[in-house]
Amino acid sequence: MNKNAYFLLLAFFGFFNLAFAQTGTITGLVKDAETGESLPFCNVFINNTTISTVTDLDGKFVLSGLEPGPLEVGFSFMGYVAETRKVTLNAGGNLTVNLSMKPFATELNDVEIKASRDKTWERDLRKFENLFIGIDEAAAKTQILNPWVIDFPASSEKGAFTAKADLPIEIENRFLGYKITFNLNEFFDSPTNYRIVGAARFEEMNPASDTEKSTWEKNRADVYRKSPMNMFRAILNGSQEREGFYLYGDKGGGSASRNMRSDIFANELGNSVVVYKADPLVTPTSPPGQYFINLKGRIEIHYQKGFAQANTYKDAPYPISWLEVTGGKVKVRENGMVMNPQDLIFSGDMDRKRISNLLPLDYNAQKAIQLQDLAKTAKNYQEKVYLHTDKPYYYAGDQVFFKGYFAYGNSYLRDELSKVLHVELISGDRDIVIEKKFQIRDGIVVGDFYLADSLSGEKYFIRAYTNWMRNYGPNQYFLQPISILDPYKRIAPEETVTTWVNRGAAIKADKSQFGPREKVTVTLNVSNEKGQAIPATLSVGVWDARQVVPVRRTVEMENSLDLQGVPETLGLDRFSYPIEKSLNLTGTVTDEKGKGTAAQVTAFVNDFQGMIDLESGSNGNFVLEEMEFYGPMKLAFSASDKKGKPLNIDLFTPLKAPIALPLDSYFPKFITLATPVRVFEPLEEVQPVSKQTNSNTKPAIYGNPDFIVTGEELTKTGSNTDLVNSLVGNVPSMRVNTTGATGQQSIRIRGGAVSGSGSMEPLIMVNGAIMGVTGGATAADNLRSINPFDIDRVEVVTRMAPMLGDQGRNGIIAVYLKDNLDSGLDGLAGQPGLKEFVVEGYQPTGNFVPVDYEQISEPVEKDDRQTLYWNPFLVADEKGTVSFSFFTNDSEGPVVVEVRGLGIDGEVIVGTFILNQR
Repeated sequence: MNKNAYFLLLAFFGFFNLAFAQTGTITGLVKDAETGESLPFCNVFINNTTISTVTDLDGKFVLSGLEPGPLEVGFSFMGYVAETRKVTLNAGGNLTVNLSMKPFATELNDVEIKASRDKTWERDLRKFENLFIGIDEAAAKTQILNPWVIDFPASSEKGAFTAKADLPIEIENRFLGYKITFNLNEFFDSPTNYRIVGAARFEEMNPASDTEKSTWEKNRADVYRKSPMNMFRAILNGSQEREGFYLYGDKGGGSASRNMRSDIFANELGNSVVVYKADPLVTPTSPPGQYFINLKGRIEIHYQKGFAQANTYKDAPYPISWLEVTGGKVKVRENGMVMNPQDLIFSGDMDRKRISNLLPLDYNAQKAIQLQDLAKTAKNYQEKVYLHTDKPYYYAGDQVFFKGYFAYGNSYLRDELSKVLHVELISGDRDIVIEKKFQIRDGIVVGDFYLADSLSGEKYFIRAYTNWMRNYGPNQYFLQPISILDPYKRIAPEETVTTWVNRGAAIKADKSQFGPREKVTVTLNVSNEKGQAIPATLSVGVWDARQVVPVRRTVEMENSLDLQGVPETLGLDRFSYPIEKSLNLTGTVTDEKGKGTAAQVTAFVNDFQGMIDLESGSNGNFVLEEMEFYGPMKLAFSASDKKGKPLNIDLFTPLKAPIALPLDSYFPKFITLATPVRVFEPLEEVQPVSKQTNSNTKPAIYGNPDFIVTGEELTKTGSNTDLVNSLVGNVPSMRVNTTGATGQQSIRIRGGAVSGSGSMEPLIMVNGAIMGVTGGATAADNLRSINPFDIDRVEVVTRMAPMLGDQGRNGIIAVYLKDNLDSGLDGLAGQPGLKEFVVEGYQPTGNFVPVDYEQISEPVEKDDRQTLYWNPFLVADEKGTVSFSFFTNDSEGPVVVEVRGLGIDGEVIVGTFILNQR
């Protein structure tokens, strides 16, 4: 008998590239409805997806990167009634959802609940599992972990079966690899219909092996292939038979009941059933992007790409289902998701698919299917990178900003390929001057690094590659000649370029002419080769054309990302360099004879701040895998044999990629002048106020400080928990300003020159090492992280520090910690069995601070920034449009706007423009 299957969960979203979409954000606060107190660690999730978070200690939560449209937000917390809220999120919008959760009146513990279960309950549970989980292969590998939370109250309707659960039902699906937390709102089953209504939170399970991972991925793809959603999506595209779905309808005057038919389909075709045809089969409806599929009468569905153990027809050994639609219309989205599930009545194979066949709405079906059928060839697994730097050449001491764009042989393999990018600065003599590692996220890398002010030689190369690219040879690397000049050098006038070939980019400024320190707003429009507007991810650099003249970029973006040249038939079997998905360290343990040996290994992290237990194999090798850390990290290893005798430990140093530089690289000609590119005007002489002198300290790179404040003085100010406020009372020229509505503080100790990165704050150093400003943090934020009681002294330089280049133009605050804090493991490093290493993690991402004269309240002495604006995070919307603003410096000359980017389908976006020409 057919049942009206009202199952609100069997729906799947299709593939959508969120990298270019205008996503939205939901924030909120969760409280106790009775006490008003915030609820920390409450689960907040988007219903039927893997998208979830927990509230913080203040009960607040943030769900970001959400696809716009109607959503259900679920809330679940132990001891409280689970709830959902239906919302509609606009593209690029921010939505606030606050909730007061009601606690259960009486909360029984698990022991009390289990004790109340009898044989009748166990019988009902088995029936519930068959109806709720299913009765197919997937159901056999799915179990309810806490069945005792389910009750089966008597139904007022004859022959009906109901269930309820006040607590979330925890389900483990080892067929698909998901753990599901299900908040059951309603469960009803009768001879004529059933309803399962609730909210599900999905979590990816960790596979025990690569084989289990592959099995889960295959099962997920198979479940989607034969799902109603895939069938409806295929019908919209007219590809249902190619996808394996054949539709038949009852023939007029034929047998009304399937029970009266024969078990040979060939005999019934044309007699009782006929090929289903509707004219039209699909009709658009409102809102745009939704359609009606016209299915009248009883539709017999043959999925000929599947296999069924129990066959309806002897000559049709595949799954067969029947569908009847109230009103004869199925309303669906473009991806096949059903909008009116209450009108669909399934029977047969599709009627047996329940929770065990449930995939999350954010399951990327198209990608999964592509990966299942994708050949493992070098061409498919190829990746290449292009770096866009904020300007075409630099001066020693500058900060280099860049954005890296990746192209892939197959876009669906992006998440399966490299996550670590190696970036190097190589001299003309083939020496690696700088080497950094950056994290790849969604096929994009954003980073920066400083150039030492001591660099000389002018001719350098920026090289970027992944470990996987080494299998393809050095011609697959990104290699860009770059000039790095000393302050007295200038590019020769004849090297200036004034025209460019632009592709897919056009700009319009809000004014044709502008003067010093003036705000300029630019609108950027992006299009494809047909002139159609497209969404795109972009990076934009704006620089002063008088200080940095536009010169020819020798490496074109299109050529760098060209994936030609790899044979279709080349396999991966001879590749020796693995895909690097995270930072890994490999080491070895050897005995006194130098032979590798199995042992227990302990790694101490950053002066005993953490500890990791490892075990070496019989050959002595051990691995630290899947690490994510930034900057240098101290690791001290200890190992001993069974008798307690210390063993030797070493870390393997990976071989560097061979350096091959072209002989005919273009470098622009330059001239030498008598004045530097930046003229540093000396300030009025400041008499040093020395609180303490220390004859034992080595001369610092910045010379003699203007102020020295001892740790003892810092703790006498009454603000000894905050280093920033403590210093203000001891350095007369130091000021702390509060910026904007956020209350974030910034420091000024000079008159207010603007550095190349747009910052007006002093440089922070700790024990002689530069403390980089990352993300949205300020110098004040960095200082506040240091405990004044740990400080020996603070040296403050209020003048320019030329030896530190652009970084030192706003002065320096140098913090020196007490000797016993700085020694760390030094006192233990010589002990037997303990060996210390310093390893480099990802390069911390610096922050380009755009100057905003509308927010600066104090006078700025001089603004001679070269880079006026740099933004690697611009995204053009569906109309291909994005706007940005910048402030000019003290120059009245022209500025260059340089655009690079990739469209949603990989279109290369290139544009260079000159504004303010006079």
